[in-house]
Amino acid sequence: MKMLIRLVISVLGSSFVGVGVGMCVTTGLGADALGVLWEGLAKHLPVTVGQASLLVTATCLTMVFFINKKELGLATVLNPIATSIFTDIVIKEVPGPSSFGIKLLMVLIGISLIGIGSGIAAATNTGKEGYIALSFVLSQRLAMDLAKIRMMLDAFCFIVGMLLGGKFMLGPILGVVMIGPLLKGASRYCGHKMLPLL
Repeated sequence: MKMLIRLVISVLGSSFVGVGVGMCVTTGLGADALGVLWEGLAKHLPVTVGQASLLVTATCLTMVFFINKKELGLATVLNPIATSIFTDIVIKEVPGPSSFGIKLLMVLIGISLIGIGSGIAAATNTGKEGYIALSFVLSQRLAMDLAKIRMMLDAFCFIVGMLLGGKFMLGPILGVVMIGPLLKGASRYCGHKMLPLL
């Protein structure tokens, strides 16, 4: 029963991520740095943006498997599905705002949901989505702060994506700065609160 509760919480966290990504996309200002990388890869490889995302996820999962496969689990599969479903729902149902001020507010809320939702999902220890798992294993292996590792990974993805021809947008820049600290904070807070469930 405890495992089921933890899985539900993990999927809920990933659903927040999906809502956040959807909100960012509807503004036209972009979401996180991974999106820029996917777009850049799609311009140079015979793949769509969606296929590029799967390629990046597979690469992250392979690295995690060889570094510390304990970070993988059932939620590694379930969470991306939840994220995808809620991203599509928000993009379909929420109209894009015309005011730049509202767009900026939506991006800030969206990026916050991505970071906090990722932290909630990670705190359950039911398996992490590929990119999040990579952030955690590199933090452990290199003995570096999780927030800094995530910021460095996001910056790397953003720069490589830009060099490959991805669009320069505000959302990914805010994501580089905000997601890492929010992921770390939410993961620690929720991990402490969920100790009775673990």
